[in-house]
Amino acid sequence: MVDDKRGVAPIRRVTRDVTYCTHSRFNEPTLIVSPGETFVAETELCTGDWLKSIDDRWEPGIGFGPNPTIVVEIDGVQPGDMLAVHIDDIQPDELGYTGFAPGQNPFPDWIRHVEWGVVTKTVRIRDGLIEWSDDLKLPIKPMIGTLGTAPAVEVFSNAWPGRHGGNMDVQEVCPGATVYLLVNVPGALLHIGDVHAIQGDGEINCGGGIECRAEVTLTVNLEPKPERMSWPRIVDDTHLITVGCARPAEDAFRIAVEQLIYWLADSYNIDERDAFLLLGQVLEARCTQFVDPLYTYVAKINRKYLR
Repeated sequence: MVDDKRGVAPIRRVTRDVTYCTHSRFNEPTLIVSPGETFVAETELCTGDWLKSIDDRWEPGIGFGPNPTIVVEIDGVQPGDMLAVHIDDIQPDELGYTGFAPGQNPFPDWIRHVEWGVVTKTVRIRDGLIEWSDDLKLPIKPMIGTLGTAPAVEVFSNAWPGRHGGNMDVQEVCPGATVYLLVNVPGALLHIGDVHAIQGDGEINCGGGIECRAEVTLTVNLEPKPERMSWPRIVDDTHLITVGCARPAEDAFRIAVEQLIYWLADSYNIDERDAFLLLGQVLEARCTQFVDPLYTYVAKINRKYLR
């Protein structure tokens, strides 16, 4: 909290009492903030509020979802603007889970040769560690799985990623990063939810990463939109990162690389042909999730290569 005695208002908080399972212009915001304001968002578990005890276990159909999000309006922003969402902090809850079930997503179906049934694990999260077992503790790497703005026309399930952001499941959406999102409706209607305490590349379990509730501290700003930006972008301490979402995965990769070339050409005055050659040497890219309706690819370049 900021000291009231200095005449500065305390950081406002939006609770998880009202959530939505779609990205939509029809969702009513719980909080209205000003550009430049910092606020705290209490996010809900991706499958609802069922996880109360270390003894609770996930099963298909439990809770509600997908990926309930709180909605925050940013005062004064208009379609055509660009929202810069800085992630100041993510504090995971003390309980989380991961798991999958037959037919829930294609990835386990490709891998297994006998039926595994419902496979799940509930874990404690404390002292910066995920207590996977008595012998194994995983350092937390918290991230926001679902972060996006309301589309201009469509209503997307919170299972979907796209140009609006949404359920991208990108590990770089983490403390210290700034996520740039397109504004499609007045007020932007920022949707926030689906925090993971950690997530491996591909998110092959479908249920995470370690899915958890969290307290997320964000600062939102308004910045001019680059002319050729048409997908989310991310900046962190070391990299420029672009996002593409599509099926097949090759199309998602192509979108991410194309957007990165546009970024280098338009913001760093690098000829597109030279940018393509440079990325052929130093590009970093991977599929962050193979389980949503559209796959997510990120393309990255280390900022040390940019003068």
